Amino acid sequence: MTYFCFGNGNSRKDLDLNKYKQHGTVVGCNAVYRDFTPDILVALDSAMAHEIYRSGYAHHGTSYLEEWRQHHGTSYLGYWTDIPTEVAEHMLESEKGPVSISPGDLGFTRDVVYHGGEGVFTLDSKVKGITYVTGVVKPDDAHEIDPLIVAEDDTKFAYATGTRAIYLACELGAKEVYIIGHDLYSTDDKVNNIYAGTSCYVDEDAPMMRPDKSEKDDLHHWILQHKNTFDTFKDTKFYKVTPNVIGTSPIDVIIPEWHDCNNLEYITQHELDKQFKV
Repeated sequence: MTYFCFGNGNSRKDLDLNKYKQHGTVVGCNAVYRDFTPDILVALDSAMAHEIYRSGYAHHGTSYLEEWRQHHGTSYLGYWTDIPTEVAEHMLESEKGPVSISPGDLGFTRDVVYHGGEGVFTLDSKVKGITYVTGVVKPDDAHEIDPLIVAEDDTKFAYATGTRAIYLACELGAKEVYIIGHDLYSTDDKVNNIYAGTSCYVDEDAPMMRPDKSEKDDLHHWILQHKNTFDTFKDTKFYKVTPNVIGTSPIDVIIPEWHDCNNLEYITQHELDKQFKV
């Protein structure tokens, strides 16, 4: 099974993602749903997950869920566990910070997803501390996904959305994975994301977040997370797609930490498109 896993790096800005659907399963992240419907959409960020669900992306609007799936993507949202509305209302009584509720009248649904302001996954520091409460209406096509991955040696990784999406593709049976638009670095030391400056994202002039930054929970160590995925799924072939020939820019680079990953190969965007004739 072939999976095309797209990140939101600027290198994929002009790509027509629809062209890849006929050749495999297309996986996208976060705000990509605003412009394109991937087969699978992954969002761990709480603000983003609530935006996606509230948009109706995961809700079919009719009883024909299978027909809906043919025209819309399946979404995997971080910690998307619903609780009874009554429980949420009781929890809200103790909330002192800002609260974002949809629908405003909690009596509209029997169950809600409640993400408290403490320790919430957010892409933008400006929305940290906000409690999100969203009513859920069944049936829908939203599935819970946990950012935490435990390696074979019991090492724990708190994956980011992009790396978790690739790991999910492998869990779903991918035999070859094309990693596209996961630029890791930046050409100008500023944040490298198509949606920078929009809702749920940092400002366009925000500094680049280094992919090799070692955190206590490894949340920002994307390179290490990728390596764990390569090492865990040794029978899966991975292709790191660079926009140009290796060495021509800060994002067209070989990653030293991946040198011993024998199931990884680097190819250019041109080589990928030539291979699939897109």
